Amino acid sequence: MKSIRYSIIIALLVNISSGCSEDKYLDLYPETSITQGNFYQNSTQLLQALNDVYRQLTILYDTHELPCLYGGQASDDVYIIAKASGDNFTEQIVGYNILPNNGRILTAWRHCYNGIYICNQIIHQIEISTVDLDASLKSRMIAEAKLIRSLVYFNMVRAWGDIPLIVEPISPVDAYSYLRESTEKVYDQIIEDLIFAKTNLPESYSGKDIGRVTKYAAAGILAKIYLTLGNTTLARTELEFIINSGKYSLDSNQDGITDMNDYRYLFHPGTKNCISSILEVQYKSGPNAVNSRHQANYAPFSRSFNLVDLGVPGSVFPGQGESTPTPDLIDEFEDGDLRLEASIYPGFTDQATGVFTEWPFTIKYFDPDYNNPGNNLKVIRYADVLLMYAEVTQDAAYLNMVRDRAGLPPFGSLEYPGDLYPTLDLAIEHERRVELSFEYHRFFDLVRTNRAIEVIQDYGFDINANKLLFPIPQDEIDINPKLTQNPGY
Repeated sequence: MKSIRYSIIIALLVNISSGCSEDKYLDLYPETSITQGNFYQNSTQLLQALNDVYRQLTILYDTHELPCLYGGQASDDVYIIAKASGDNFTEQIVGYNILPNNGRILTAWRHCYNGIYICNQIIHQIEISTVDLDASLKSRMIAEAKLIRSLVYFNMVRAWGDIPLIVEPISPVDAYSYLRESTEKVYDQIIEDLIFAKTNLPESYSGKDIGRVTKYAAAGILAKIYLTLGNTTLARTELEFIINSGKYSLDSNQDGITDMNDYRYLFHPGTKNCISSILEVQYKSGPNAVNSRHQANYAPFSRSFNLVDLGVPGSVFPGQGESTPTPDLIDEFEDGDLRLEASIYPGFTDQATGVFTEWPFTIKYFDPDYNNPGNNLKVIRYADVLLMYAEVTQDAAYLNMVRDRAGLPPFGSLEYPGDLYPTLDLAIEHERRVELSFEYHRFFDLVRTNRAIEVIQDYGFDINANKLLFPIPQDEIDINPKLTQNPGY
């Protein structure tokens, strides 16, 4: 860990921001260097800065980041057999015995606020810009940055509760005055920003702009927020906005047939932003590209691990062993549910001995270009929307649409495993777990539905209400003692 420590915002002000007073030093920017003083001078530079906001998503949804740590590793879906790093930070999260000095949580905190800083900077620069921008384009650009900032805050407020709320560029000195705000105030801000985004974002894009956030992405995040807050009426409105648009379908490969081929197609490395996906983090295969680390970090930590069984010869390399599927997650898939084989591979064949090693790992991020993988990460899929809609309407038809694609009997039929999932809510919980495995939904879902303590305690873990939140990183409290700690830490 670096010996020089920063406050929650001081660590963020390392980009193109200058700590100098503009009126005193305005004319002193070097004309041959890119600084805040001579950047943002035309529409191209503004768009370049906005694109850096999207790059933050590739960091914030990478492995070891907040959605992975809280939504995935804090859930009952993964555990650790053996992993590469020498620290026990992941084991603390998986075992619900987190210490306030957990290095992974500290890094996630700082990366979140760095992303927020960059969003705040571009929003501010667009708002004050004298560049001749079309009014609708200007509003769209601000809306893009506000949506991404809202998504970061939404993950943070669920994982930490009360947090500092910063919506404008600030100086290092100002940073110390930003203390924890109530979850209600944070939600009010992100809802306001998402409504603005939904109003000002387009329905879709074309050409090189495909992959930018849309008004339907804003609606999807709003629906999740309203569900989290217990407002099913508003959640239903947002979900119907998406469903009634007719722009999304479970037929991801658009061959006119909705079946398991569509599920497999979703996670093919070449599939980007298909009709079944509403919001994705954009990665790219190949060298000198924004690659994804999910495949390597979630693969088994074994010197004999390889992807030869998956058709990649010469691919002997150790994974990081960070998130091995639990036996319980594997057992959650019903007999005949082909989503299991499309989501989790059972192990690998040792190329030296020819012996198959049972060490399951997810293949939702599989890319044959294993050195430079680029499989996009799906933040909101249409199946997620349908399952949320089944929850708010209590209509099993939308649950059964997802099950039908997997070739499984509908809820309510004699063939459905009603002894295991006797109520619609439990059936939806079950379906979300298998459908969305390794996509960072599970622990968020369990906490949202007030099921986390019951479910996790059934595995024998000592978990209580305090442990439903991560600790505020101790390093940040040491730097600014006015920051308070969450109970239980």
